[in-house]
Amino acid sequence: MKNKLILASLCLFFTLGCKKDPSYLYVSDPLPIQQKDERVYPMDLLKLDTVDVVMIIDNSGSMGTIQDNIVANASLFFKEFAKQDYLEWKLGLLSTDQFDDPYLGFETPFSSDLIKDYDPSSFNQAVAQFQRAVEGLGTNGAIDEYTFYNIERALNDYSGNRGQTPFVRATSHLFFIMVTDEPEQSEDGFGVNYEPITFLNRIRAFAGSNKRVRFYGAFDHQVFTNCRGSSWRRQEWLDNPFDRLIKASEGFAISACIDDFGSQLSRIAEDIVSLVSLPSLLLKRRPKSETVEVFYQEAVVGQNGISYLDPVKLKSGLRENGGKWYYDATTNTINFYSVDFVKDIENDRFVIDFDVADGLNRDE
Repeated sequence: MKNKLILASLCLFFTLGCKKDPSYLYVSDPLPIQQKDERVYPMDLLKLDTVDVVMIIDNSGSMGTIQDNIVANASLFFKEFAKQDYLEWKLGLLSTDQFDDPYLGFETPFSSDLIKDYDPSSFNQAVAQFQRAVEGLGTNGAIDEYTFYNIERALNDYSGNRGQTPFVRATSHLFFIMVTDEPEQSEDGFGVNYEPITFLNRIRAFAGSNKRVRFYGAFDHQVFTNCRGSSWRRQEWLDNPFDRLIKASEGFAISACIDDFGSQLSRIAEDIVSLVSLPSLLLKRRPKSETVEVFYQEAVVGQNGISYLDPVKLKSGLRENGGKWYYDATTNTINFYSVDFVKDIENDRFVIDFDVADGLNRDE
């Protein structure tokens, strides 16, 4: 080792033409110059969180008033989703009757695709479709309410094993809204597999890796405002299956008995939206942040393939000042406040240009 160090020193200071030893970095070796990074980022590299929501509503005889409340306030709930134009959501509707098929969103998607920017009436049409599904669910269901069991049954039935499109997407956070005036009975009817934490762990397996799974509830129980909870008077609320599941998944419960039920229901939608990340692009290199420029290129699809219009530079900075994006050095991502300007989510693309932060001073 000592002889190798001496040889390297002689080569460096006296330039004797020695054969270079690959174990050393010679000061005369030029560093690779990578001043600029300018790359095309196809839309399939854009990270878009999606949201899958399952609402399960008790359809027993005492639920008429609560169901009417859901129908009357449906637009407040969906407005929270619709005003986030970057959010791709999908919703399915179930009853608590163990023999019922899903009422909405499993056979045919009920999703954000139904709401079109160019058609203001499409929002109202989507809400009306949901309202009809709730009304169709009705109040003639079985007297036994199996909320946990029916959730898992539907996810298994629509998991893709029978060749159909799975309800839960790998890109999605997964949320559940349970609405009932009765205790949860799945564990009584189907055994200890429906103990809340055991059940929650199985449901988490349906979601993609690093995706949130959260349960919410709207209940008629005497611990909630304006609720009588007649069938629940003899049962304590704390540590019952609903309470344990909701707390373990970091959700929350609301009263199903209050006049402003709509605003409370929209609280759940707000919480769901708050957990979804902004659309983002992970950069291939680390930039000098002050040099980053982002351009949008619209695709033109023709018979001979795809061509692109001239790039349009997107303004950075705060959204209230007209900014379209900002750079996050922690994650090394370009984060977009919205992608509503994108005309073709499959074929359009971004071009991102910046000076590479490689430690070299290029001003000299």
